[in-house]
Amino acid sequence: MRFLSRLSIGIDRWVSRLTLGFAWFALLLLIVVTVVHVVGRQFGDVGSGTLYELGSELFFALVMLSFGYAYLRDGHVRIDILRDRMRARWLAGIEVFGCVAILMPLSAFLIVYGAESAWLAWAQGERSGALMDLPLQWVVKATVPLGFLLLLLAGVSVVVRNWLFLVGREDGPAPGGKA
Repeated sequence: MRFLSRLSIGIDRWVSRLTLGFAWFALLLLIVVTVVHVVGRQFGDVGSGTLYELGSELFFALVMLSFGYAYLRDGHVRIDILRDRMRARWLAGIEVFGCVAILMPLSAFLIVYGAESAWLAWAQGERSGALMDLPLQWVVKATVPLGFLLLLLAGVSVVVRNWLFLVGREDGPAPGGKA
């Protein structure tokens, strides 16, 4: 049981660090691209669709790679009609069921589909105008399977912590439950 708890904590740290590292990098790059685009359009008629497209692709990557972190921090959208009236054990059980029945299969499907899409983009040399017409569209498409891999790992961590709570080995449920 102690191994499972440590595994869950390790997954949380790994997913959080990887996501936050990329998020800060992408956010800073997105700010620079946006400022260059706006300043170029206002003062030098330099702004282009390429910069706008690059900003869109950076934002897409940022969103894709943030799913796991948002789930670990309970920062995602929930339908809370009955949640405040339920006990922590029920919420933990529902969270486990939701992860195993919905989140994990959906994530696995999107990892496989996204990896195939990224592979085809690489093999065909798919190009993007935002990336200086280099055949790098696969980089953008690779954020889908990577993002859903991070979400899947976050789901594994949440399932482990909630299961440990349900069997009496943890003090409180993982995100989504009341402490």
